[in-house]
Parts: sequence; structure tokens; C-alpha cells
Amino acid sequence: MPGLDPDNNQPAYLCGRLLATLEAVQYAAVGDVGANIVDRFYGKASTAPALVFGPLLTLAQSHLGAINNEGTRVNLDRELSEIIGRLEPDLPRTLGLEAQGRFAIGYYHQKAHRFAEIRRHKDERATAS
Repeated sequence: MPGLDPDNNQPAYLCGRLLATLEAVQYAAVGDVGANIVDRFYGKASTAPALVFGPLLTLAQSHLGAINNEGTRVNLDRELSEIIGRLEPDLPRTLGLEAQGRFAIGYYHQKAHRFAEIRRHKDERATAS
């Protein structure tokens, strides 16, 4: 079954993964805020990543500092570092239609992976009890 491709270094795919991770960072820091960063920036992030990710990464630093659970904070910071480490120093200025599709796939692969990890941890805790 297809899923997260941690070896996929296509910039659009990585940018999608990055947005999903930034969404998780925001949620861990402040909970449900109504219009989150995905609601507000998905369209621009999927078409002009270079314009959006600088400010979002700055915001992520504030959000990481606000996460009370150290394990969650460290894991999300590590995930951000892993994804950003695979990106070229200059983010793509624009993404064409095919690349926008790869962005969407990266975004949803990352989200699905996170949900599967959460489910796995819950199952492990239930089994241990």
C-alpha cells in the first residue's frame, strides 16, 4: 500500500510534507484554532512555496517553544529538520500543476503517517494495560 516515501527528494513532495508537519506543530502548541495554517496558506504554499515557508518556519519556532510535552516537541523538531535537510537551500519559487499534485501527495502522505503513528502508540498503550 502506498504511503509516506521518506526517500522522495522532489521539492514539491517535501514542501507538502513540510506543511503537514508545520500544521502538527501548530496543533501541538495551541490546539484547534479554527482557521489553522493549512486553512490559511495551503493554496499559496502549493503554488509559491518560497513566499510562504519563510514566515511559517519563523512561526513554527514560536510554536515549538510553546509545546509543553518535551517528547512531542523534540519529535516534531526532528521531523522538521529531517524534511528541511532534504530541501535545496532555495525553495521553489513556483510549482506547476504536476508539482502541485506532488505537493498534495506529500501533504497527505505525511498526515496519514502521523495518524498511523498515533494509532500505533494508542494500540501499544492499550495492549500494555
